[in-house]
Amino acid sequence: MLQQRDLDRLAAAWRAQGAPTPGSLAPGLSEAELDAYAAELGLDLPGDLRVWWGWHNGAADGVSSLGAQVGATWYLMSLREALDQRAKRLSWNDPPEFPDDVEEWEGQWAPWWLPVVTFDAACLFVDLRATAADGNAPVHVWDEAPDRVFDVLVPSWADVVNGWARGIEHGHFRYSASAGRWDVPDRVPPELQPFA
Repeated sequence: MLQQRDLDRLAAAWRAQGAPTPGSLAPGLSEAELDAYAAELGLDLPGDLRVWWGWHNGAADGVSSLGAQVGATWYLMSLREALDQRAKRLSWNDPPEFPDDVEEWEGQWAPWWLPVVTFDAACLFVDLRATAADGNAPVHVWDEAPDRVFDVLVPSWADVVNGWARGIEHGHFRYSASAGRWDVPDRVPPELQPFA
């Protein structure tokens, strides 16, 4: 499960690059606030995500701000933004019901999927129905052609956080202060590609 040391590692990697992200993060949510959002969602929030949004609730200036950039493609979302994004995706379902048999899937968003970070139409999301006893929920990716949406990208949000940190620490994701953006200056190793 996601630990404070994982979050500290990511924050240290951001600071080492001179990225604006650490100074742009919103305060974290309290346990009571997390409970209220879970009640609105109608599903339990996995322990990993309670730690994540308890640490920082997205970026102070919102999902589209420079300070919301993680270190590659992705932008941080607050839990409110994540719930709004989920509602929007659910409203696009055509047909509206999620099929019982995934072989009959026609591109619908499942009610038990929750996006955590986004980039344009893509997002990394967790499957809340598959949360393990240890508080981990599998992470999936929705991209422009979501043909592998049912494949587990990584087993937990801690894997995502540490993947970003590793990519930054090893120079695969670099922040350019002059350009005001993150770059991927060279070939990203296969084990880090899911985080780019």
